[in-house]
Amino acid sequence: MSHEEHRAKAPKKFKFAVITVSDTASAGKREDLSGYYIIEELKKVGNENVYYKIVPDEKLAILKAVLEALEKADVVITTGGTGVTRRDVTIEVIRPLFDKELPGFGEIFRLKSFEEIGTAAVLTRATAGIVRDKESKVVFCLPGSLNAVKTGIEIIKREAYHILKHARE
Repeated sequence: MSHEEHRAKAPKKFKFAVITVSDTASAGKREDLSGYYIIEELKKVGNENVYYKIVPDEKLAILKAVLEALEKADVVITTGGTGVTRRDVTIEVIRPLFDKELPGFGEIFRLKSFEEIGTAAVLTRATAGIVRDKESKVVFCLPGSLNAVKTGIEIIKREAYHILKHARE
């Protein structure tokens, strides 16, 4: 079966959650443009936002928000905390939840980022994976910058349905 045939059999919409990981946004010192952008873009194509939260770059806050989001959503998207600073711990918190990691997402994201920003793209650790419970869910971890989110959301809008279909087989 071709990838076009697989896409045709994939779900046409999903429930999604957005978690912004940011010390400054969680303290009310910065507006969450990236989180709002994700919500608007996914709603435009017919998906339903069922959870939204801003948390600081702290392990337990991130973990609690992700677990709450997984209870409600088919797709969870985090933005922020994917860099290399001491406070960037999103990947370390979420990766152990993955039953299957999707390294291709991060590779494609970095390739597209390289086309936009050059070799600085090596600093991102954007990733995705499948979390299996009663039903399989997909988690995407994006950087916090609005430009990075714009790059990542285009991949997500194209492939999340297809990933959900296969994850639930």
